[in-house]
Amino acid sequence: MAKAQFKLLLFLITVGLFAGVVATGWWVYENILLREQRVQEDLAAMKGKDRPRVDPGARRFEAAIDLIKGGGINDGREALYRLLQQFPESPTCAEARRIIGEINMDQLFSPAHAAGKKEYIVQPGDSLNLIAQKNNTNVDFIIRLNSMMSTTLQPGDRLLIAPIEFNLGVVVAKKQVLLNRKVGDKEYLFKQYNAQDIRLPPGTKVPFPYEIGVKSALIDGKPVSSTDPRYLEAEKWIPATKPGIVFRTPPVAKAIPVTPAAAPEKAKGKTPAAEAPVVLEPPRETGIFLAREDLEELFALIRRGSKLEIAR
Repeated sequence: MAKAQFKLLLFLITVGLFAGVVATGWWVYENILLREQRVQEDLAAMKGKDRPRVDPGARRFEAAIDLIKGGGINDGREALYRLLQQFPESPTCAEARRIIGEINMDQLFSPAHAAGKKEYIVQPGDSLNLIAQKNNTNVDFIIRLNSMMSTTLQPGDRLLIAPIEFNLGVVVAKKQVLLNRKVGDKEYLFKQYNAQDIRLPPGTKVPFPYEIGVKSALIDGKPVSSTDPRYLEAEKWIPATKPGIVFRTPPVAKAIPVTPAAAPEKAKGKTPAAEAPVVLEPPRETGIFLAREDLEELFALIRRGSKLEIAR
């Protein structure tokens, strides 16, 4: 009897151990192996989906805007510059460049922002050209900085003047024009413009450094001087030293009457000459075409000899 009880006890212990091993194995499978498998499956599924990328620059951009709104304009601008350096692929960079440019231009042309500017008292015999030459600036910058409605000067007039050192960069593929300010041996982005179109002349080397040539103001295709009363309304051109590369407003398409041989026929007879259709001939001029207000702004900041870097 005792022997039978011992065998039964041994059997029960064996069954219990086996059940324990099975339970432990099931727990390991359910809570470790299966969970790891599910995690891997979820990761694979996530990789397979076109999930939106997290923008690491968005928070930096928002922090910079908060600084600007709070009155810390210079600190906010510096934060935007750091954003451009650290996260150049962030979608916020385009807006950051626009805001940087607006801040820089506001401070440059604001009489209230005195950094780098000085007062000049007009002397007998002075002209805007002479004052610009003596102070490393240009006529158009003096006009805009002092909100002048006339180029006539009188001895004793007080003008606000400042030296200007700007260069240009052009990115053809993105249709971007970059205004860079030179400070010492370094340059930094001052403002970015979006060109309406860029058509370079055949044979233009890109990338290649060029220089700005002699600027001109035109009315009806004829040059006018800065002393001409019509100067402020004239169309501005900023040419490079290479012919065909010029910053200007977009050319206007010309209306060309269709010749009788090319005119379409109506159902009953040909179109009368008086009703001959007209087509717009696409402009063939080459250049870097900007909106008028952008071109006027650049015209005031670029001088003969300013560097021009063109890149694809």
